[in-house]
Amino acid sequence: MIQVYKFEGDTEENCRLKCLDELDVYNNEILTKEYEENDVYNIEVVKKEDVKNYIREFLTKTTTEMGVNARIEITEDEDVFTVKMFSDNNAILIGKDGRTLKSLQVLLRQALSNQIKFNVKVNLDASNYKVKQERFFEKDIKNIINDVMKSKDEVKLDSMNSYKRRIVHSIASEYYNIETESFGEEPERYVVIRYVEK
Repeated sequence: MIQVYKFEGDTEENCRLKCLDELDVYNNEILTKEYEENDVYNIEVVKKEDVKNYIREFLTKTTTEMGVNARIEITEDEDVFTVKMFSDNNAILIGKDGRTLKSLQVLLRQALSNQIKFNVKVNLDASNYKVKQERFFEKDIKNIINDVMKSKDEVKLDSMNSYKRRIVHSIASEYYNIETESFGEEPERYVVIRYVEK
């Protein structure tokens, strides 16, 4: 259970000062949802340490029920919680094409959302699977770009999520004669890579 603290004040500054003083915390130790209602400033607060403890307990219970003994490491940077799981049976945690890992992340986000009514950003990984997959993806994109530069033929990539599209655009921006453009509607949105004379 994550404790949500609520404070009211006549101004944003007074409300925040009251919160920090009563909870005896610093700004970087809390997550907040702030809003104004009937000329009263409101702030809902959770301690980041409480969020970390909840994540650890939730994943420990879930992985144990899966028959996996997982070690869980949680770091937080700029209000994003990075959760890494390590076990002797990572194949079960990751699943085919990372599906189990994705499902665990969805479950964790939903569980957090049920506890606190504001967005908590969580990235879940098992044995650096996502990091490795991202490296493979980046390498593939660089190979495709090199092929486009040689052939000067444009390439339409398979549909992908916004995060992967950003990676493609970012990598392509490092090449002088390469241009990218996204087309289509979610979830079928895709990227075209093309050669341009400059």
